[in-house]
Amino acid sequence: MMSTQDKNASTQLDRLEQKLINELTTIKREVDDLYETVYKGNGSPSLVTRVNSVEGKLRGLREQMDEKIAHLSKENSLKFDSLHQKLESKFGRLEGWIETRLSSLEQIMRADVETRKIDQTGGWQLKVALVTAAAAVTAALVTYFSK
Repeated sequence: MMSTQDKNASTQLDRLEQKLINELTTIKREVDDLYETVYKGNGSPSLVTRVNSVEGKLRGLREQMDEKIAHLSKENSLKFDSLHQKLESKFGRLEGWIETRLSSLEQIMRADVETRKIDQTGGWQLKVALVTAAAAVTAALVTYFSK
């Protein structure tokens, strides 16, 4: 016959076995629910299908964004080139205008310097002429009175 201890041990083993069976059943049910939701789609598209759809949309969005960025980059580059050409043109015209003005100013200054040289030279020529004339008159007077 079985002893009380053996009966208790057997009862405990039966309870433990039943508990394990219940836990395994619960886990199997949860895994089946997840499988149904993830792969089969319980009344709506499965999560795998939804994830693939979202990834496709994101890929398309990324391509559109890359295309838009490339377009904006090209557009800004063209705007910069256009602006650069306009500035070059304006600075070129301004440079020509300044060069013309400076050339004109240089001619005026040279003419002024030449005029001053002539005035100074003419003044010296007049002084030399007067000194020469005075010397000639003095020599003539000296010669006239020394005779």
